[in-house]
Amino acid sequence: MLESPIPEIILFLFLLSVLIITVYTLGEFHLGYIISTRAKEKRFKPILPDYKREQLPPVTVQLPMYNERYVAEAVIDAASKLDYPTDKLEIQVIDDSDDETIQIVEKRVTFWQDKGIDIKVVRRKDRKGYKAGALADATPNAKGDFLAIFDADFRPKSDYLLTSIPYFQNPKIGFVQGRWTHVNREFSWLTRSQSLFLDIFFMVEQRARSLNKYFQRFNGSGGVWRKACIDSAGGWSSDTLAEDLDLAFRAQIGGWEVIYDDSLEAPAEVPINLIDFKAQQYRWAKGKAQVIRKLSGLLWREKMGFEKKFHAYLDLFNIFVIPSVVGIALLSIPIMFIMMNTNEYNSYLAWGSFGLLNVCIPPWFCWVVLKRYNKTNGKTLLDLLKSIMPFTFLLLGIIITQLASIVDAVFINDKVFHRTSKYNIVGKEGSIKNKVYTPRKISPITYIEAILVIYFSWGIYVGVENVSLGFIHFHIVLVVSFSLSIINTIRHK
Repeated sequence: MLESPIPEIILFLFLLSVLIITVYTLGEFHLGYIISTRAKEKRFKPILPDYKREQLPPVTVQLPMYNERYVAEAVIDAASKLDYPTDKLEIQVIDDSDDETIQIVEKRVTFWQDKGIDIKVVRRKDRKGYKAGALADATPNAKGDFLAIFDADFRPKSDYLLTSIPYFQNPKIGFVQGRWTHVNREFSWLTRSQSLFLDIFFMVEQRARSLNKYFQRFNGSGGVWRKACIDSAGGWSSDTLAEDLDLAFRAQIGGWEVIYDDSLEAPAEVPINLIDFKAQQYRWAKGKAQVIRKLSGLLWREKMGFEKKFHAYLDLFNIFVIPSVVGIALLSIPIMFIMMNTNEYNSYLAWGSFGLLNVCIPPWFCWVVLKRYNKTNGKTLLDLLKSIMPFTFLLLGIIITQLASIVDAVFINDKVFHRTSKYNIVGKEGSIKNKVYTPRKISPITYIEAILVIYFSWGIYVGVENVSLGFIHFHIVLVVSFSLSIINTIRHK
């Protein structure tokens, strides 16, 4: 028996990480089971799907933006072309910009005002509270009983309001969330992988939660709120960077019901470079960690069935899979040395292999999504084979960024909002040449990723040298993932 307690400590941390991932995996398997058995069901239907136009309620469309000079005009045009009675439609361009976006917005708003559209610009003295602060400032002056929110990179289809508003005939409905689609899906491997990542959330996780009436998220854009619901839930709050998740959970804790309709599509642009994707994921993960601090106790006291509460907590706490993955990765090399020196712990490590069930989730969910996209051409398996490795590299390549965001939320907890740049890229065409935002410095996270490339490369060497190959596939994927992250970060800094 080894005299040092270090192997036991390493083994305990490794198995704890595996346990966290296994709990998450079981929850994901359950969501996948719901989709597999109830895929054709529709949870809600509007009471009057053929709402007569004279019965339609007043709606305010809110377009929050900050320095969106490349996309501001497009979203204003899309909102102004919505098919809805003009006497019941108001558009608020909530503009916190301090660059040439101001002139672009003013010019386009004037254009649509001259065509009889009730559209106005809402500005503040400062950006206090960022998006949440902007919405909180504009909402009290909104004319509509219902508020449709679209970020600057969204392009709502003309029938969006006519499709979503009829759901609110049920007075219990607080908000309706549509499914994000991706106007630049085919631009690069990065946009294809991100699109698949978001499709899995909307088409599997969000839909499964909807079918079983679990807590659901408002995703910040591409949805419509009942104004009275926002008021009763306490309004928009800027004490987290995930103001959308925060308000959505507060509303549901308050008894409001939610509709998610994945046939209600909200086209948008995904980040086209890794720096912006990392900034987005950093903000989302940090915001969720802040919401955990704020609402987990309130959620615990809420009376609801075990299954519903389990999935509410799973949706909130799934970010802790990230430190677990990092833990398993970092501990894999010490464990490799332990295995080379003793067989004493092999039985425990065998139990730890249950965590490998998690590797079944991404291919399964990718298959569900791709099968829906490939109903007629029979290319689902081929698309899965082409998609799964870039998808895996993307997810593993950002784990240090996400871990840093969680640490930030726990120990620093500032509310600095790192925006995601948008370039108005549609389809495979388009270029970011001459489209310049404020350049970002290379984050210290990138240097940590470089150290990890060396660390796991050493792990590959040690494994091959000692014919201890249990982790070699994992180490190879980690080296490739972090290397791609570093290369793409430097290219687009």
